[in-house]
Amino acid sequence: MSSVVSPASTGQALEMLTSAMGYLAAADATAMTAEEQARCLRVLEGVNSVGTAARTSVLGAFTSAQGYGADAEYSPRAWLIHKTGVTKGAAVAYTAWVRRAEDHPRVFAALAAEDLSESVARILCQWTNRLPEDCRDLADEKLVAAAAAGMSLRDLAELFGEIYEQSRSGSPDEDSGEVFDDRAVRLVTTFQGAGVMSGDLTPECAEAVAAVLDALSAPAGAEDDRTQPQRYHDALAEAMR
Repeated sequence: MSSVVSPASTGQALEMLTSAMGYLAAADATAMTAEEQARCLRVLEGVNSVGTAARTSVLGAFTSAQGYGADAEYSPRAWLIHKTGVTKGAAVAYTAWVRRAEDHPRVFAALAAEDLSESVARILCQWTNRLPEDCRDLADEKLVAAAAAGMSLRDLAELFGEIYEQSRSGSPDEDSGEVFDDRAVRLVTTFQGAGVMSGDLTPECAEAVAAVLDALSAPAGAEDDRTQPQRYHDALAEAMR
């Protein structure tokens, strides 16, 4: 029989959470076996998913009730920055999840159930946002099921590509037969191997490139201070690999 005691209130849950995380933070990780270290990393990743879901749920209710107004703040982002000490980037990331939870309930449910990591859940939402609105829920369902079954991110990207093409086949472009003779990509290698890229892309190519770069260029946490062009560069490098 499990000896774990479930909290009886929000206050008690927060106390237990703080105590547990404090214990792990202070523990001597070098004294753990590799198996214990691996278990900690797996469980903590799951906790991060559930934590994101919990924060999103509370922040959504806090925003709807305009709770930030009690502290004379004009928005939930401003409240987070001034009252919790996070950076502007972190506040934006937190509030973005409130919108995602509304638009992608299947992804959010999988996040809360620890079936998806926060990073993968975010990417799935970014991908399916590229689809027509009436196609998103079914796409979310397929991608979540595949991810929960253990499909890699690379294979998920291929699956989304198939879903994306199917969504486009339902409403083909009127000028789908047009040939874009001015399409081109130019890459010039300069000093010490650095490169300069420019090009003229067809609408289809531009949309596909944008989908990939957006999916791979999300900030890597609150401390990620890269500019968007820098994140796009790094996303391009990752896509090419």
